[in-house]
Amino acid sequence: MSYAQLASTPGLQYNYSLWSIPAVWVVGQMPLWWAIYAANTTSKGAYDNAHPKDSWERVKSNKDIPPQLRGRITRAIAADNNTHTNLPLFAAALGTAHAARVDTSSLHYYALMFLGSRIAYSFAYILIEKRKYSPLRSFLYAVGVYATMALFVKASTQFNKLL
Repeated sequence: MSYAQLASTPGLQYNYSLWSIPAVWVVGQMPLWWAIYAANTTSKGAYDNAHPKDSWERVKSNKDIPPQLRGRITRAIAADNNTHTNLPLFAAALGTAHAARVDTSSLHYYALMFLGSRIAYSFAYILIEKRKYSPLRSFLYAVGVYATMALFVKASTQFNKLL
């Protein structure tokens, strides 16, 4: 599909895919913001912004916070960390795909796939408590990895056409 044909598609006259990078960052922060709110509303002062890492260790043993909520708070912090660990690779893949002039529809598709997978992954990470449902979380993680790798493959294919 040529760029002229693609540009005539409603909503694709512009390339919005780079906006997915700050969007994923915000999505990654949301579990942290929720965890701070949940910890402090259940147990006043449970989260201390001056000593955040120590706060999370104290939350794990805080008896004022119900065990199920403690688990969700702990997993929310892990979901936050996981998103921020994966964001640089995705940003590099998207930047490489842009530099290679990969078609806009692919950029939008894989950026939206990554963003959607991170939203679903964060919810799954926080809410799934039973081991038998944990493969769903792994699947959602794999969708994000697939989107990232697909961008690299598309970029590589595009660069190879220039040789």
